[in-house]
Amino acid sequence: MARFFFGLCGAENVNDPGGFVFEHEIDAFRAAQRLAEELASSRPHLRENTWVVVSRDDSASAYYLSL
Repeated sequence: MARFFFGLCGAENVNDPGGFVFEHEIDAFRAAQRLAEELASSRPHLRENTWVVVSRDDSASAYYLSL
């Protein structure tokens, strides 16, 4: 299992200091998709200028999901 961090980058920057543990990378990606959808509907001013950034504690790679 790996720890994944879900931050925001763009018009609003937020770092996730704790992260969440997921067994599979696809589960973390789906959680990020849900977060992006919820933020896009609850905070419309962030659409198209903020991204959910998903990163792992043991990897330099990251996913960016647009709101």
